[in-house]
Amino acid sequence: MARSFDTAVLRRPRWIAAIVVGLMITLLFVRLGIWQLDRLDERRIQNTTIEHRMEEPPRPLVGILGQYGDDAEAMAYRHAVAEGKFRTEDEFFSIGRTYGDMSGTLVATPFDLQDGSVLIVVRGLVPPGTQGPPAAGYVPATGVMHIEGPLQPGEQSTAIGESPPDGGHLTSLSRLDLGYIDQWVSGDVLPVLLYLEGWTVPNPGNIPEPIPQPELTEGSHLGYAVQWFAFALIVFFGVAALVYRQGTAPLIIENEPD
Repeated sequence: MARSFDTAVLRRPRWIAAIVVGLMITLLFVRLGIWQLDRLDERRIQNTTIEHRMEEPPRPLVGILGQYGDDAEAMAYRHAVAEGKFRTEDEFFSIGRTYGDMSGTLVATPFDLQDGSVLIVVRGLVPPGTQGPPAAGYVPATGVMHIEGPLQPGEQSTAIGESPPDGGHLTSLSRLDLGYIDQWVSGDVLPVLLYLEGWTVPNPGNIPEPIPQPELTEGSHLGYAVQWFAFALIVFFGVAALVYRQGTAPLIIENEPD
């Protein structure tokens, strides 16, 4: 016959400690699961915002700047059109870049706007080993041009930062850090990048490969949340099973010596 649960187990220090630790770990895992669900909600809101911005019709850059000022995050993913001239002699590279299944050398060129400010235009990827800058075989057309593309904030610099360019002329860097670029490119550099998608003077065969728009996904937050909740259930029921097993274990009666 099965023995009923002995509540005396719940008063033993060892099992009190086991229950308390088990509950603390369970609550921690539940909190981590909720945190992942919160991050999932944030990602979904962010994706919706990006989708709405990408669906907006292109607007003149001057109007976007007038509305959002220096708030680069508010301008991100909005399509802008601008008029000016490429300053090819100040073009620079970012070598060894990868975007999905695309890889190569990123080409960025200052674009002098009519008001005197400078827009850094990411013209795209050229094959690894391309000579330059300027990118040999991929030099943009001269003269006043109309360009179009989505805006993005500058990239974060690496932990070790960038070394000063040789001779004070910027030719290569690891990240498109606009604060750093502004130190070496003459003119008032704007707080956003434009990723080139179109221009008024097409140059078939000699245009760098455009950078694709990022794929909007929900990430792994839901999977991580399920994982943390599963861990919480395992710990909770695992500790409960151990306590129940101890409380219903058969009593061991030792015989007294003769």
